[in-house]
Amino acid sequence: MAPATAQATPAQVCGFWENHVGAYYEHCNAPTTILIRVDRAGGGVENDYCQLVNRRRTPLGTPAQIDHAYYIRSGVCPV
Repeated sequence: MAPATAQATPAQVCGFWENHVGAYYEHCNAPTTILIRVDRAGGGVENDYCQLVNRRRTPLGTPAQIDHAYYIRSGVCPV
């Protein structure tokens, strides 16, 4: 019997992406830490948060928990 294969993850996807297991943010451009805004599902903007991420794949939660995440240019988390 052939071994089961794991679902492939994107080799180099920059920014927000998700699969059936999780939601992720991949910072690709520079070896610096950046600030991202994470839009959580439900609850309105008061449920969202900001997070510092390094140059790597950062797990954010499940697809049911996270709607989107994006880079914040100003470096200040909007309230």
